[in-house]
Amino acid sequence: MDKRILAIFDGEEGYAYRLMDYIGGKENIPFEIHVFTKKDKFLPYAQKEEIECLLISESVYQQEIEQLKIPHIIILSENGNNLNRALCHINKYQSCENVLREVMEYYTEKVQDTKTVLRTGNKKMHIIGIYTPVGRCLQTTFSLTLGQMLARRYKTLYLNFEAYSGLGRMLNREFKNDISDLAYYFNCAREKLFYRMESMVESINGMDFIPPVEIYQNLAGIRGTQWVDLFGEIEKISEYEFLILDLTDSLMDLWEVLQSCDRIYTIVREDALALAKVEQYEKALEEMKYGDITTKTKKWNLPVFRQLPLHFGELTYGELAGYIKREVFPDLFREE
Repeated sequence: MDKRILAIFDGEEGYAYRLMDYIGGKENIPFEIHVFTKKDKFLPYAQKEEIECLLISESVYQQEIEQLKIPHIIILSENGNNLNRALCHINKYQSCENVLREVMEYYTEKVQDTKTVLRTGNKKMHIIGIYTPVGRCLQTTFSLTLGQMLARRYKTLYLNFEAYSGLGRMLNREFKNDISDLAYYFNCAREKLFYRMESMVESINGMDFIPPVEIYQNLAGIRGTQWVDLFGEIEKISEYEFLILDLTDSLMDLWEVLQSCDRIYTIVREDALALAKVEQYEKALEEMKYGDITTKTKKWNLPVFRQLPLHFGELTYGELAGYIKREVFPDLFREE
């Protein structure tokens, strides 16, 4: 596809090129990135080429920039002294990840005819479902560890479907959007899904994730087939190679979602109650004609770990990571 031009104009050369490298490094980004640090270079280019979106630092912004008729001008705010409040302002002094997220959020809101974004590679996105009917057995810790380890080599997206994940508190972050917003935009503005995802994606230790739902009732009414369709669309518009689904009983049509997975991991325990729950779960699958879920499920009875990292960003260095490397995916992690 013909990419639209996103120009970065900032007198601070190191910052400008660092931002360019980050945005340009995002696979499937629908922009051609150009950087300018001098006015005498930027103006002739802008007068000749059609710039779709301009990120310009507050220190170099002048009113004459508006005469260039660039559709979308975003000011990278430095000290808040710029007086043109009609333009979009983004805090310059934050991570490149956050800058891009805000740019994509603004752009998606303003633009009607977004360019279609399609997967460039031929590799299939592998869906790994992680679910157990047994409570308090390290399922989310296992999921996050596996996802971050995969992210070292593969572009990986993690989705958590817990009713109360506590992930924001554990990461000390506040999320503006969550997975319910992703589902909403998929149903109502599918052509903008790529841009919406880019404005929602967070990251832990190289692994991308969409924040879990804040109010789980917001997912009520979303059928399993809709989730499966959403996963298919994510595969079509992104370069993700692995999708990790951290699943719970709060998800409607859970079995249909599990059926769409390439692999399923179920964590079990050896106590009588845990075994009884797993037995009942597997019997229900057979009676409801979902026996194929059982055939592609691998059950893991995790050993007792003496110590697990307290921070989610450090999970790849703990005992659980070592266990996953040796037992779960030895073929992928053999060289590490």
